Amino acid sequence: MRIKRYLIALCGVLLATLAGVVPASADAPKPGAPQPIIGGGFASEGPWAVAIMVNGQQNCSGTIIAPRYVLTARHCANAGNTFLIGSTDRNAGQVRRPVRAIAHPSADIILYELDSPVTTTYAALTTTQPSVGSTEQVYGFGRTESARDSRYLKVASMRITRVSSAYIDATRINGYTGPGDSGGPVFQNGRLIGVHSYGDTSAGTSGHVNVFTYRQWILSNSGQLATTTAAA
Repeated sequence: MRIKRYLIALCGVLLATLAGVVPASADAPKPGAPQPIIGGGFASEGPWAVAIMVNGQQNCSGTIIAPRYVLTARHCANAGNTFLIGSTDRNAGQVRRPVRAIAHPSADIILYELDSPVTTTYAALTTTQPSVGSTEQVYGFGRTESARDSRYLKVASMRITRVSSAYIDATRINGYTGPGDSGGPVFQNGRLIGVHSYGDTSAGTSGHVNVFTYRQWILSNSGQLATTTAAA
């Protein structure tokens, strides 16, 4: 399988208080009906959505899984991260900054503890392993056909082609991920099954960290009680 990684290099674990810059509000009108964003369209809801900004520019995407914890890709770690949380319009999101980062020692995932809680609907982690041939929904604020990123949350359906303990691989159905979608949520049946990690924009394929495998680690490090046991 051809994989053209568009990711930045893995950053080190952030252990101190991290500062960020609040982006200025844009004036672009909100789109009406869904329009193509590397296929797919605009999401109608996303209370768990996170746009990760660095120096006022969109850098990655993420998911809020508890009042003070954001889950994203470890390669998105940056000392200037600011989070815009809980809205399909990133400029309307609640602004938070991280005070602590907890990186998985081997997987491309990282948890950020926020400076204050966020009141929203948090993403629930999957309790089952996804199956090859099933459909998933990928979300992010990343690249569109015409721009480096999107002010509005986008969604596309993809078909799962391979499942390993570490990763879920998928190919386009009506769209696919691009740069800036790294760390974004992947859902199936209303539960988080993946954290977007890599992809090939020329082939319309993507790879996501398998949340089921790392469920115990995520729950333990975000202060939540685990209800199932999964390898980490």
